[in-house]
Amino acid sequence: MRKALIAYRGVRSQEKMGKLFGVSQQTWSAWEVGRATPPAKTMQKIAKMSNQSIETLFPDIFN
Repeated sequence: MRKALIAYRGVRSQEKMGKLFGVSQQTWSAWEVGRATPPAKTMQKIAKMSNQSIETLFPDIFN
């Protein structure tokens, strides 16, 4: 579970977040639970838009 990614989504739906980043709701959900990982460029975009480090958002990948 990627808690920082879920916190960044906040009250927005997974569908809305998926559209924001050009993926389906199912893909966004898979990112949140750690079943899948976004491409590096998408991780960078999420980090920039959330004002968080990639390491914070995806600790299972970088820690």
